[in-house]
Amino acid sequence: QWYQRRVRDGKIYRGDKAKFGKQYGLKGLIIYMDSADYNPSGVDPMPNGPGLPDTGIQRGTLKDNFGDPSTYLYPSTKYAYHEPASVYEDRLPGIVVMPINYKNALPLLKNLTGEVVEDTWQGGRNDDVQYRYGPGFKDESAGKTLRITVNLEYKIVEVENIFGVIKGAQEPDRWVMMGNHRDTWVHGAVDATTGLAALNEIGHGLKMLQDGGWKPRRTIVLASWGAEEQGIIGSTEFVEDYMTLLQEKMVAYINVDVAASDQKTFKPAATHNFKPLLKRAAKGANAPQAKYDNMWEQWKAESAEANPDLDPEFAPKIRDLGSGSDYAAFINMAGVSCVDLTVSGPYYTYHTEYDNYQYLSQYADPGMRGTKSVTEVAARILFELVTEKLVPLDANAYVAYIAYSIESSSLQDDLEDRGLNFDMLQKSIDKFKDSAEKYEESREKILESTSRKHMEMRRFNDQMLQMERSFIFAPGLPGRPQNRHVLIAPSILNSYSGSLFPGLFDSLYLAQQSGSDEDWNQVEKQLTIATWVTRAAARALSSDVFPN
Repeated sequence: QWYQRRVRDGKIYRGDKAKFGKQYGLKGLIIYMDSADYNPSGVDPMPNGPGLPDTGIQRGTLKDNFGDPSTYLYPSTKYAYHEPASVYEDRLPGIVVMPINYKNALPLLKNLTGEVVEDTWQGGRNDDVQYRYGPGFKDESAGKTLRITVNLEYKIVEVENIFGVIKGAQEPDRWVMMGNHRDTWVHGAVDATTGLAALNEIGHGLKMLQDGGWKPRRTIVLASWGAEEQGIIGSTEFVEDYMTLLQEKMVAYINVDVAASDQKTFKPAATHNFKPLLKRAAKGANAPQAKYDNMWEQWKAESAEANPDLDPEFAPKIRDLGSGSDYAAFINMAGVSCVDLTVSGPYYTYHTEYDNYQYLSQYADPGMRGTKSVTEVAARILFELVTEKLVPLDANAYVAYIAYSIESSSLQDDLEDRGLNFDMLQKSIDKFKDSAEKYEESREKILESTSRKHMEMRRFNDQMLQMERSFIFAPGLPGRPQNRHVLIAPSILNSYSGSLFPGLFDSLYLAQQSGSDEDWNQVEKQLTIATWVTRAAARALSSDVFPN
């Protein structure tokens, strides 16, 4: 027996809905845009308001990996071998999926039988419909089945990445990259043309500086990625192709995908060594909302409202990186420190034909104030990274966030209840904290010194880069060889969001669900790996030859 299901868009990545559906035996899936989420009561639909009309359909990839599925784990180049569909289909959802609009979903929802869904699952607007679980239809539709027909064509097409480069004057072999994807679904005025506007404007400003005789200390690379919407293909294939060089030379990657879908909340995601730099950049940037003096003030206020229980030491909130944009391969595969910048709020037309210039200019970002603010933050971050003699990333901020996240979780209790040794991970975190403090103290002395030695500063910079690389575990997380960053990776429950020590926490979740010895053995293995890479990060910051 096989089943079809209708699921509501939102909450988690659409591809995970298909993945979980397949795991539970589904053969077909219909994804619809519920009016409660995309055209709620009190919001007029386009063109008279920002809401999504009932005819709007969201496009989007369903892959739960990134890059070209036919060249998995190696670059898709002109000389590459492409595996046949019979092989790479296993990396695709594996069930038939069709997106439909709310207008077409409503008759199906009205005719479902079964128990009434819980209150948090109810949707609609004023449509006099009570959602039910099913299965099957009621009344005159009883006994009827639903046919899903999807026509897909598998073919190889050429994708182009476009780069602009300004070579560094003192350290040309150290690269700082900023990128955005230029491909969109339909018009894509918000996603990702706002980010493209930010990238182009920064490029324009850099050209003016260059024409005036300015040269950066380190090399700047501006990247316009292709085929992001089809599964983060352009940037992933670039990272796979240039992996060795990136791990040697890359200082950091700045991503601007959706610069502004609203003007309300600045929501950066980053490796937490960016925290002090983000703060300085936000203080120097104008705020989208006129009532705030700068982006920092708006970020603090809006973050406090959205995250009232967040420890003040870690406010305003910096999100963990997931895999939702072109930073994915840089952090997850190459171990490059990354930041993703956006101002967001309600984004009703996401990936639909209604994400057009009218929506952007009238409702999402009037006057392009949000886009301008994010551009200013990105430019300030880029400028510091390519001009400061000491790379302006912070090891103390990184380890403080790790310690706080572990302390505020139930990890210790969960492991010790099973008789596993949490203490070895805690000692590694303590060692990392001690190394970070000594490293930052030494860096401060160099900054205060009048006789700064180039090679000594270079050593400190390389230590910062190697700290991030230390979290890379070449075989990858369990069942996810692309996700090699042991500290930060997409959650197995939602690929859009990041998870701390994902191999450990995900395996713990699965073991608690199953109770099997095999799953608990995986927990112990992931605890060992987490302990090991944390010690490796501590060693990267040490000046000793073979630190403990």
